[in-house]
Amino acid sequence: MVMLSLKLLGTVPFTEIFCHGLIRDSDGRKMSKSLGNVINPLDVIGGISLEKLHEGLTKGNLHPSEVEKAAKYQKQAFPKGVRGPFSK
Repeated sequence: MVMLSLKLLGTVPFTEIFCHGLIRDSDGRKMSKSLGNVINPLDVIGGISLEKLHEGLTKGNLHPSEVEKAAKYQKQAFPKGVRGPFSK
């Protein structure tokens, strides 16, 4: 982006960048393993079915009520699972 801005405009687009590690899901909730709303990057690359996503929720230490919320979120966000660029 900086190189393109220098080429087209002759200036840098910004002088300061602020980074932080907080990432939110589509519902605005903080993404966290303890909330069950994170997706393994390898599953994004290789693809994963919705059923396998749900199975992953039961392998952790989530409270049963959080498992229900996470499963509902997964069904809404990924109704057909995740089809990665290298999935079969």
